[in-house]
Amino acid sequence: MKVFKWIFNAKKKLVNSSTPQLDAELLICYVLKYSKKELFLNSMRIIKFNNLLVLRYLLNRRILGEPIEYIINKKDFWSFSLFISSSVLIPRPDTEIIVEQILLKVSLNFKLVLDLGTGSGAIALAIATEFPQCKVIGTDNNLNALSIARYNAKQLNKKNTIFVYSDWFSHLPCKKFHVIVCNPPYLSEQDFNNSFTNLIFEPYNALVSGKTGIECIQYIIENSCFYLIDGGWLYIEHCYKQTNIVQRIFKNNFFIKISSIKDYSNCNRVTYGCFKKKG
Repeated sequence: MKVFKWIFNAKKKLVNSSTPQLDAELLICYVLKYSKKELFLNSMRIIKFNNLLVLRYLLNRRILGEPIEYIINKKDFWSFSLFISSSVLIPRPDTEIIVEQILLKVSLNFKLVLDLGTGSGAIALAIATEFPQCKVIGTDNNLNALSIARYNAKQLNKKNTIFVYSDWFSHLPCKKFHVIVCNPPYLSEQDFNNSFTNLIFEPYNALVSGKTGIECIQYIIENSCFYLIDGGWLYIEHCYKQTNIVQRIFKNNFFIKISSIKDYSNCNRVTYGCFKKKG
């Protein structure tokens, strides 16, 4: 079978995908190790039998709803590509807003950044890219996630990052940070159970916070004051429905200059504040 014919057939089978053409192209580029340009130039090439078997297997996974990013072990984020697996969340474009806001709001002379629950290392590596003068520490309580983050840092040659095992603040190598960022679990158990998306393929513990969905966020905000310098900043991603309660928790824990930023769907997605010691 020729390349163009396989893409045509695959696209017809991907009836439940919102991007069937792109999915088919990504799969065949992954298996044949083509760039998009090479795919265009080799559209009439005959696909080898062994590659057809691999393509059939991968296509079936996509038909069953598995995210394309897990199938090809790749996700673009910020200005680079990350290796990912089902051990970590798929980085979303909306999460880039945290990095954008740090670029806009935080002084260039800050030195220590903490990324809690780093997963694939997406946020930590984006900050390390834009602020080479900083030391960025990413933590996670998932050893597989830490291995992936370290691999990504090595591939991107980001020597100003380290990734360590820590259950939130439990094993930090430093005491005080200029910036703390976090994209924590913020779904409630009911939110997850009611979801009709492909979230079932992503790690449950990285999505679900607990019965209400606010548990992890509250813990992080309440404890960040012990790990931020006076005048340090905390950035947290959350569900748009949690905006009011997140802002209230910030206010109750000595944060000032609190603001919530909308995502690309015009929904509140990131709340940040500046820690100011009482008195």
